[in-house]
Amino acid sequence: MASSVTEVGKPQQGGKKGKDKNKDLVVLVDNKLAEVNDSIMTLMGRVDDMEKRIEELESDGDLEELHGEIQVAVNSVMANVNKEVQALRASEAAQKEELKACTAEVEACKTRVEALEA
Repeated sequence: MASSVTEVGKPQQGGKKGKDKNKDLVVLVDNKLAEVNDSIMTLMGRVDDMEKRIEELESDGDLEELHGEIQVAVNSVMANVNKEVQALRASEAAQKEELKACTAEVEACKTRVEALEA
């Protein structure tokens, strides 16, 4: 009976390994989210700077320059957001594949345990 407890314990370690992989995936997603949040904070700072500049330009009456600066800022923000979205999609796809591999590994461990118990 002691050997079956030990044998049953081995797949549980494999299960923990799978859980560790899932935790690693969560950490990766959290890191990406932190990067996105940093980008958003940077962009918010730029928007604040632009709002100040808008006030200056409105007082000067130079609306054409204002329009050009706004367009450049909007294009920059959109490019950054698109890059972040693409990175998150790629990360998500990789994590789904790794999760499938972990699930398959867990199933293989379960099968081995069942074979040892039989």
